[in-house]
Amino acid sequence: MSKLSALIISCFVLFFSIRIVHAQDIHTTQIAEHDYLYNPGLIGNYHGNSRIQFSTRSQWTNINNAFETYSFFSDFKIGVEKWKKGNLGICFAANADDAGDGFLKKNSFNLGLSSVIKLSNTSSLSLGFLNTYNQLTIDPSNIMWGSQFNGEYHDPNISSGENFAKNAFGYYNIATGIAFTYGKEEGYMSLYDQTHIQVGLSTYNILSPNSYNSILNDTVQQRYCLYGKGFLGIPHTRTGIMGSFLTQLQGPNLEIILGAYYRIRIKEASKITGYNKESAIALGGVWRYGDALCPGVLFEIKDYAIGISYDMTLSKLLPATNTMGAIEVVFRIQTNNQFLYKGYSPGI
Repeated sequence: MSKLSALIISCFVLFFSIRIVHAQDIHTTQIAEHDYLYNPGLIGNYHGNSRIQFSTRSQWTNINNAFETYSFFSDFKIGVEKWKKGNLGICFAANADDAGDGFLKKNSFNLGLSSVIKLSNTSSLSLGFLNTYNQLTIDPSNIMWGSQFNGEYHDPNISSGENFAKNAFGYYNIATGIAFTYGKEEGYMSLYDQTHIQVGLSTYNILSPNSYNSILNDTVQQRYCLYGKGFLGIPHTRTGIMGSFLTQLQGPNLEIILGAYYRIRIKEASKITGYNKESAIALGGVWRYGDALCPGVLFEIKDYAIGISYDMTLSKLLPATNTMGAIEVVFRIQTNNQFLYKGYSPGI
């Protein structure tokens, strides 16, 4: 790659980095594995006792590792045995977002709380809150500015003429969401026909008017999400469809994501002894409107799961990225995963 091409691509990266900073929120492809990012009402609202999750995302790796994202998430339930009509959910999460070879970094620390209320044997309603502290830093020395191009190549010894009054700042924000869960199961000798649907609305960055970005002279805009996911078992088979969708609006930016996976149980779990552990594989992907097509695969063995997806860029960055978008890997541990292995209860 020529130095002129590298400079042009760096300008692309800087432009889209600033757009993402403007949005202030992490982007993911495997949306069904990142509930807390799209609806705090889904904290502690799943089939099991606890979840621990690690994920990593590398975007536009062919242009100087433009974006690297690392996430940790854990949530668990309180009062499942004591409260017959519901439970509480608590989550801890931390995210690190590095853009443009480290010139822009954002670290987020999250604490969430939810309440799940059982409406019937097949449904529940939940309300959740997420408290977030964000820290943003920028290192101008790692940016290739157009003013440093001397006519032949980029010269870092030339002054960029840019002045940042402050290279780091932090701010506090909150989010809230409400979700409805429906599910049922019909049992047979060795098969279960399951239906499980979760859908809800949420608002992030509620304190945006007071969250002033002194680095880029911008405010953190509120983000509104309509998010849902579900599983539909194909009757009398070991297969089913896993679906998800997300529509979120933040300022002038609208994002629409649709996902679908075909899940196949490779090995059935023992319904009585529990000696045999279930394993499954799901193949499918995600379509992000106007941006990317993302094939993926999900492997599940007992309480463990690993998901891998790859974004193929379809946006205006296509000439610079040569369709190379992002690689995302998610590893999840979900204890006592009743939805997949031992029967259904609606989020409780």
